Amino acid sequence: MKTNSISQDSLNNQTLCVESDTLKVALCYSGCHRRGGVERVLLEAARHLRTRCSVSVVVQSCSEPQELPLGVNLVRLGGLDLPLGLGLPATRYRTHRYLSGNPQDVVAGFGVQAPEGSVVWMQSVHAAWWEHSRMRRRGGTRLLQSWNPFHKVVLAMEDNLLRKRQYRRLIALTSAVREDLLRFYQVAPSDVDILPNGFHPEEFNPELRSLYRRAMREHLGIPDSSWVVLFVANEWERKGLLPLMEAVAALGDSDVHIVAAGRLPPRYILGRASRLGLRGRVHVVGSTGRINRWFGMADVFALPTSYEAWGMVIVEALASGLPVLTSRTAGASVAVSEGRSGYLLDEPGSCEEVEHGLRRLREGVAWSGQLIAASVMEYAWEKILTCYEAVLRSVV
Repeated sequence: MKTNSISQDSLNNQTLCVESDTLKVALCYSGCHRRGGVERVLLEAARHLRTRCSVSVVVQSCSEPQELPLGVNLVRLGGLDLPLGLGLPATRYRTHRYLSGNPQDVVAGFGVQAPEGSVVWMQSVHAAWWEHSRMRRRGGTRLLQSWNPFHKVVLAMEDNLLRKRQYRRLIALTSAVREDLLRFYQVAPSDVDILPNGFHPEEFNPELRSLYRRAMREHLGIPDSSWVVLFVANEWERKGLLPLMEAVAALGDSDVHIVAAGRLPPRYILGRASRLGLRGRVHVVGSTGRINRWFGMADVFALPTSYEAWGMVIVEALASGLPVLTSRTAGASVAVSEGRSGYLLDEPGSCEEVEHGLRRLREGVAWSGQLIAASVMEYAWEKILTCYEAVLRSVV
């Protein structure tokens, strides 16, 4: 069975040809900024494409428009930003209405709110996450999940987009996402290209250590001699912050600290840390667009996630020269070479396995930041987005 995947050789050699004529492209999603996952991918795509194309960014909101480069047309759709996914259908409708009056050569969407006729970069398949989550949850948490309208809205929109073939072409983040598209929605294999997310070598590299290690540790009151484990996530529960904290407590070493960055509930997390005997050793630093500072001050990166279609921060950590402990099920785990750039977990919810992984990171190998960073250069945004542009041009 033939798959129209972007091969690893194509990524390494950039063999895909990109034409130089001007193309009108609209990039469509709920938001565009550096603090999210898909929002950040859209921003990177806009930065890359604007040098060769006429680019419009069509979004519900853009909290930091100065992040967009000159020459990009920012279109704010407006309207109420309703919680729990209830605003997603309206965002899709307003996007469609704008595009009807402003035709484009190519419309590029991300996820379920992509307007009809888009080249859709599927960062994950919600039906696959729903199946995985339902298998793991029990009792009250499973009941609360069933009542959450967000999942019903997203699953219905995903079904409408994919089963009714309302896309122009699909890009799957990984081969596993592609298989989910085929399994849940019987998408034709010939409709799908495969392309991962990337990183900026100028932003994430081993030099961050000399730039930020001392200053950021002083800012948090962490001794230079301490061993710092970095955790970066917004969906902190699914991505394993609590098993990580339990594992650090089990290490029994008062010189180990956790720095947790993202949209996190500080009071709850610090309270839990205190009960685990980690008072003063868990530092919640919140969400920031300058995440590379935290990579520069850490010794290792840990993301014991229970489900992760990719995990951009995994590659960013490796690019920064940090050895990584993450789940074998994470899409970006393909970038981790065990014993050379980190270790992989089979049961990320197991405190014992996470503790064992941390011990191996600390005691087993003299890690080379330069070699770790070099191992992920194939994921540089320039290479990834050159391939992305080629897919967009292929449908014209």
